Amino acid sequence: MKFLAKAALLTAFLSLSGTTTAIASERPARCAEQRFAVLVNGERQTIAGELCVRGKLTPRTPVQILLHGGTYDRAYWDWPYQPRRYSYVDSATRAGYATLNLDRLGYGRSSRPDPETLDFEAGGEAVHQVVRQLRPRFRTIVLNGHSMGGLVAERAAGRGGVDALIVSGIPRDRPGARAEAASPFHPAELDPKFAGKPWARGYFTTRPGTRAQTFHHPGTYDPAIIPVEEALKDTLASAELRSVGPGAAKRSAPTVPTAYVLGEHDTLVCGNGDCGADEIVRDSGHSINTSLAAPVFYRWTFTWLARKLG
Repeated sequence: MKFLAKAALLTAFLSLSGTTTAIASERPARCAEQRFAVLVNGERQTIAGELCVRGKLTPRTPVQILLHGGTYDRAYWDWPYQPRRYSYVDSATRAGYATLNLDRLGYGRSSRPDPETLDFEAGGEAVHQVVRQLRPRFRTIVLNGHSMGGLVAERAAGRGGVDALIVSGIPRDRPGARAEAASPFHPAELDPKFAGKPWARGYFTTRPGTRAQTFHHPGTYDPAIIPVEEALKDTLASAELRSVGPGAAKRSAPTVPTAYVLGEHDTLVCGNGDCGADEIVRDSGHSINTSLAAPVFYRWTFTWLARKLG
């Protein structure tokens, strides 16, 4: 496995050049695949991601690091189906941000370490090391995490180096999913999509045909998006799944400006949509980015960031 040196990585960042990103741009976003070497639980791992920007990438360009939830990968933030509606990357780069859309450790093109030790603390440490590699080049770094990615973002923010934090799909005052929410998951090695993968043992995924009822609410999503959800689904580590069940560890309050956002009908983590959020997205279930209300959430995010970051 090849690890990129920091200097080479930053050179790749700087190769994305053009006009200023200070204002929204209609130019096509330019994207480049990235690899970050991290050391987690004493082992070297690789975090994969994609950096996208419209115009010139400078130290003044605010960067959002995007962290998907469990059983998704980076596609959650850059959805291929009707991207002008559902792709946060498309909307954020039009609004003048650069996005670093990561496959979290244990997902997508990133390393798949021991799932018994890949908890949110390990994931947070991995993201923090990515932040440390970015910080010398960029003045403003925002973590934007959904669901389990939000719990990882909290841990990473607690280690310092970021300017703001957005957490969607996780209440402010609760550890994560309700206990009964574990039922949609089964061992990845038993799933047709992942059976035979050498790393699958100890990972979990959603049972075939359950994503609509798990992550959405009737009337708040386009039915055509569900086959895409099923085709793109990923896994989650056993340690992550345990960490949102009964007895989950108490979370520390972030010290940077933080917004918690929930879908109005998020029964996966809340039940009644009123359990600790700064913003409730109407007509959305748990997976806000793949609901019909995605553009509403995106606009709210940019407004909130403009107010907090100046």
